[in-house]
Amino acid sequence: MLYQRDYRILTAEEQASYDQAQAMANKIPDFSTDDLFDFHEMMPAAGYYYESLFPNNFLSTEALEDVPLYEAKLAGYEKVISDPKSRERDALNYIKNEESYFIIASMLKTGFWFGHHEAYLFKEFELPPHFKADYVIVGKNSGGYEFVFVELESIYGQITKGDGDLGTCFRAGLAQIDDWDTYIEANFSTINLVFEKAKMPGVILRDEFRKLDKTRIHYAVVAGRRSDFNDKTRRIQRQHREQGKTHLFHYDNLIDSANSLIKEGNY
Repeated sequence: MLYQRDYRILTAEEQASYDQAQAMANKIPDFSTDDLFDFHEMMPAAGYYYESLFPNNFLSTEALEDVPLYEAKLAGYEKVISDPKSRERDALNYIKNEESYFIIASMLKTGFWFGHHEAYLFKEFELPPHFKADYVIVGKNSGGYEFVFVELESIYGQITKGDGDLGTCFRAGLAQIDDWDTYIEANFSTINLVFEKAKMPGVILRDEFRKLDKTRIHYAVVAGRRSDFNDKTRRIQRQHREQGKTHLFHYDNLIDSANSLIKEGNY
């Protein structure tokens, strides 16, 4: 669960508003602009979570309409990563404590072509018995659902070498991803169990969650700051994206993508 409440259960008041909104939707198959406005006014905020595949992992675009709140959350994240003493655990803790998962999921806006139909995020995703991904992002486009397994590495340290080649931190992250990729190839049925446990009761998950399709699996490593990247680093970044399915980000990339997300209001 990402949130402090269980969105699989609505309060009596929320349920009444949700039922009213659904009755309106069923009555009017083709919404006009006015109808759509009335529907959103009627629908409780929790209703969008409740009707999703994974209510406790859902990333609401409606919530992004509170721009000042999300700008404040992003400013807090920037303050954390700007402290030279901060480690990746500090970034992870901030995102968890402030429920600022949009910052991680915003990477969907940078090089991925899914998530604009639906987006979900799972934290500390178990790959038992030896592995755990910091996050897994699930995004949907017209072709279905795809997955991004995310590893956070150090904010400061041996990020890159003097010539711009990848340093110890990125190399450790890439080694971790190699292990994950081997694991997923052999144990996708175990991953399916995580999704089955998290789904809304009664929902039948699509084949993407039950059968391995490696074209839908992607990886991301986040390490360092913008100043750690030079032209050679950015070329390596492009090569990893083009040759495989691994995206290399620095922590400032997440600030950029999160700002775009807040501005545009959609993953």
